[in-house]
Amino acid sequence: MADDNATASRQQHRTPAVRFTPSAQVIEQLIRRAEKHPLGMEYLVNGSLDSVSATFGVHAFVVDAAREKLGNNGAVVVPPSGQLGAMTNKQV
Repeated sequence: MADDNATASRQQHRTPAVRFTPSAQVIEQLIRRAEKHPLGMEYLVNGSLDSVSATFGVHAFVVDAAREKLGNNGAVVVPPSGQLGAMTNKQV
């Protein structure tokens, strides 16, 4: 009985899930910063999510949103030099 009361109490005090949605302005700022950054747009699109987030000081959701806005939808983009032999998600 005590366990049932404890479970009921926890369920009543649950914090609702919080969803972070970056604003269009924040996404645009990240893209503009990446265009000027020495590592460039390729890094924004292809860099590891945690590394890009740390480099630009933004949440990973902002990086994901910028990648979506740029139209790559999570696919690895091969740079013009052709040096990166990675496959896109569609090829897998």
